[in-house]
Amino acid sequence: MYKTIGGIYEDGKIILEEKPRIKKSKVIVTFLDQIGGLRIFTKIPNIFKNPVKVPELKKFKREALHER
Repeated sequence: MYKTIGGIYEDGKIILEEKPRIKKSKVIVTFLDQIGGLRIFTKIPNIFKNPVKVPELKKFKREALHER
């Protein structure tokens, strides 16, 4: 079984976002982009939780979009 858990590596330590329910396991550590002033999202933004359904989409003029 594979389980992915996010975390942060800092000063030689890895801090996991959640505690795994595994007593002992092999691991593979993949380092992603460096964190340096970038905001890391840990939750899904609300806009993606309730996406707009296709029939509800409207056509907007360019000017109307810039006003939003």
